[in-house]
Amino acid sequence: MIVIELVKQARRVATWVVLGALAAVAGVVTLIIATTSASTPERLADAGSVVPNSSGFTMAAVSLNAILLFLLPLAVAVFAGESVAGDASWGSLRYVLARPVSRLRVLGAKTAVAAGLSLAAVVVVSVAGLAFGVAAFGWHPLSVLDLQHASPFASGVTVFSPGAALARLGLATGIVAGSLVSTFAFTLLCSVLTDRPFTAVAGGVLLTFVSRALNDVPGLHALGPWLPSTDAGTGLWAQVYFQPADVAALRHLALVQLVYGAAFLVAAAVWFRRKDVLS
Repeated sequence: MIVIELVKQARRVATWVVLGALAAVAGVVTLIIATTSASTPERLADAGSVVPNSSGFTMAAVSLNAILLFLLPLAVAVFAGESVAGDASWGSLRYVLARPVSRLRVLGAKTAVAAGLSLAAVVVVSVAGLAFGVAAFGWHPLSVLDLQHASPFASGVTVFSPGAALARLGLATGIVAGSLVSTFAFTLLCSVLTDRPFTAVAGGVLLTFVSRALNDVPGLHALGPWLPSTDAGTGLWAQVYFQPADVAALRHLALVQLVYGAAFLVAAAVWFRRKDVLS
């Protein structure tokens, strides 16, 4: 089932358009910075900064930072939203479910492929940013200014060798992917609930916007740490570039995403088992 679903998604033009667009955005970001402000520090989340022309590794981090708030959630929502609602809109879902295979197995295969494509979207941004960055600024050690620990008596600069910088980029990519779990799972639930892929995608993107908006309401600050998507939680990937990293915050992020992800996926499975595909 997974192979069949993967082949089907690989044949869709939209899949390659989304991945190609993410890589292109990383290239455009690199081109703009390289030609206009290569020596101007760029922020990493809210806690640090890098000088782009000091190392090609800077552009991988800058690309993640630039794309994370909107384009990556949108890409994840596209893959998750298309998984079930896409077949339903074309009328092919009823034929898929007519096979002697359980509905949970069908949903599991669709979920696995959509999750793999969502992870690929994040990886594409990191790899494209690194490739364009190295081409523009070279393979040099990465220096990160930690604004939280900088003072008149300490520079707060951490230097990573190319190998260490590559490892940190891998960790950052994984954290970014993890912070999108709730968006993915909720969009998949929407994809099960509706027969229109656009509606499912809109629902997933709306979750991130509403969650961030609620986090900005002064009276709801106590609720902020438990919302599925916040600006603070989204920026925690940058912690891997700082010494020491805020491990407690990363653990909390993992817990929140696990709880929301599990709840949405269980709801999707329950609804899919009872879904009327003949209406």
